[in-house]
Amino acid sequence: MSESAGKHKSVNEEIFEDLFKKYYHVLCRYAAGIIGDEEDAKDIVNNFFGKLWDNRENIQITVSLESYIYVSIRNNCLKYLEHQKVIRKYGEYVQNNHWLHTHDYNCPQTIMISQEMENRIEKDIDSLPVQCREVLVMWLEGLSYQEIADKLGIHVGSVRKQLNIARGKLRKSEKK
Repeated sequence: MSESAGKHKSVNEEIFEDLFKKYYHVLCRYAAGIIGDEEDAKDIVNNFFGKLWDNRENIQITVSLESYIYVSIRNNCLKYLEHQKVIRKYGEYVQNNHWLHTHDYNCPQTIMISQEMENRIEKDIDSLPVQCREVLVMWLEGLSYQEIADKLGIHVGSVRKQLNIARGKLRKSEKK
C-alpha cells in the first residue's frame, strides 16, 4: 500500500465528516437554546455525533436524516435538563436538611459522625471500578465531560456512561 493510499478517508468517514460540518454549529446553538448552556450543549452534540458514528452500522432511520438529528438532540437536551433538576434537588436537600448544618463542628460527636460519613463515602468511591472512580473524581473536581474524555483518552459518551454507572452504584450503596 502506498503512503498516500493509507491517508485517504473511507466514503463513510467523508460522509460523516460532511454531516458533522453541516450540522455541528447549528445543533450547538439549537441545544444551547434549549438548555441555556453553550459548553454543555457542545457536550450533548459531540456525544450525539460520537454515538451516531459508533452505532452507524445499526441505526435505522425511518424519517428524514435532519428530523432524526434534531429530534435526537432535543431528546438528549431534555434528558440533560431532567438530570440537572435531580442534581439541583439533591443540592437543595443537602443545603436545607443536612444535619451537620445544625450541629457544632467542634463537638466530639459531630466530628466522629462526620469522620464516619467521610470514611464511608471514601470506601464507596474506592469500591467503584477503576474507570468509574477516575471519571467520578475528575467530575467532582469540576472538570467538564470533554476535559475528562481528553485526559482519559475516551469518548465523551463513555464519560457520561461511567458517571451514570458510578452514581447508580453509589445510590445502591447509600440504601444499604
